[in-house]
Amino acid sequence: MALKRLPLALAAAALLAGTGAMAQTVQVYGKLYPYLERESGSNPSPVGTVVSSLSPAATGVGGVGGVTGMSAGNSYLGFRGKEDLGGGLRAEFQLEGVVTVDNGAATGYTFGRNTFVGLEGGFGEVRLGNMDTVFKEYGDTLGILGISSGTPVSSSNILRKAGFGTSNASRFHERRGNSLRYDSPEFSGFQAAVQWATQENATTNLAAATTTSLGLKYDAGPFYAALAYEVHNNFFGGSANAPAAQRNNGAADKVTSKDKAWQATFEYRFTKENRIEFDVINKSYNEAAIVNGRFQSYKNTAYMVAYDGRVSDLWRVMAHYVRSNAGSCARLNAVCNTVGLEGTQVTVGLAYYLSKRTFVYGVYNKVTNGASARFSSADFGTPNPGEDIRHLMAGLSHNF
Repeated sequence: MALKRLPLALAAAALLAGTGAMAQTVQVYGKLYPYLERESGSNPSPVGTVVSSLSPAATGVGGVGGVTGMSAGNSYLGFRGKEDLGGGLRAEFQLEGVVTVDNGAATGYTFGRNTFVGLEGGFGEVRLGNMDTVFKEYGDTLGILGISSGTPVSSSNILRKAGFGTSNASRFHERRGNSLRYDSPEFSGFQAAVQWATQENATTNLAAATTTSLGLKYDAGPFYAALAYEVHNNFFGGSANAPAAQRNNGAADKVTSKDKAWQATFEYRFTKENRIEFDVINKSYNEAAIVNGRFQSYKNTAYMVAYDGRVSDLWRVMAHYVRSNAGSCARLNAVCNTVGLEGTQVTVGLAYYLSKRTFVYGVYNKVTNGASARFSSADFGTPNPGEDIRHLMAGLSHNF
C-alpha cells in the first residue's frame, strides 16, 4: 500500500518515534491470508416442507451457487505503540484495518478493526475506541489455522447467532464501536473485564442500542477457562431475522428488545502447540411485542469442540465441530414452533510451514442446515431454508 494513503498524523507519529523525540515505541504489524475457494450450496428444503414459524417458506431453490473465487477474510494491517508516562503508567494506541489483498476493492485504508487509545498501569487497563467485545475475546480462542475471522470457517456462523435468518443483528461476535472497556490486573491466573458500547442511534421512539459485555477468565499452565456474558439492548436480533409480518422494529413501534447470551469456554493445552477446546453458549432474544402474531422470544444452545495441533515443525492440523439446537420460541397470542432450526458445521484444516511466519494451507468446511435453518458460511450467496453449504479452500498466510 502506498505511503501517501496513510494519514499524515500517523506518518508524523512514526517519524517522531523514529527520531527519539518521545519515549514511545511504534510497531507495524499485519496478517495477510488470501485464499482460493470453491463454494457450493445443495439440498434446499423442497416446496411444501414444514418449516419453523420464524422461517420463510421453503422454495426448493438454492441461494448459493457454485462459485470459484478468491477472498482474503479479515487480512489486516495495523500500527500500535506505547509511551512510558512514568510511575508505572503507560499510554497505548492501536490503529488496525482490513486490507483487501485479494482484489484491492477498498477505495482507501480505514481503521475499521480493533482501534483504540488507552492507559494501563497497576490498576489494570482502560481503553476507548472500536474493539472486539469481552464476550468474543474470552470465548473465541481457537480459530482454524488462525485464518478463521471473517471467513467461511468461522465458528461464529453457527455458534453465536440464530439460524432462522441471515442478519448479524442476532450474532454475539461483533466488534463494537464507541466502546469503553476496563481489564483488571491479572491475579494468580485470574482476570476480569467489562465493556460498554453505544450505537448512537436513538430516535424519538426508542433509546439507542447498547452493548454490555463482561467476563472472568483463568489462564495458567495447561488450563484456560472463561465465563462471559453479553446483553444487547434494542438490537432486535429476533425481528431482524423473522419474516416481515412478525417484526417489532418498525419506525412507529415503541417496542424494546433485550438479547442476552452467556458462554463457557474450556481449553486444555497438552503442549504449547497442541490444544483442545470446548464451548457451550446459550442465547435468548426477547422483545416486548404489542401486536398479535409478532415475535416475542427465541432461545437456543450451541456447542463446539475444537482441536489445534502441530504434527511436526512443518505440519499443523486443526478441526472443529459446531452444533446448534433448534431451540424454542414464542409469538404474541400465536403459535410458534422451531422445527428444523438445528444446524452443524464441520471444518478441517491443514497447514505446511515455510517459515515461522509463512504457511500454505487447505481447508474443508461444511454447514448442514435443518429443514428451516439458514446458517450461512457463504462468501458469495445467501442460503434458503434447509440449504447446505460446502467450501474447499487453499491459500497462503503471512504474518509480519
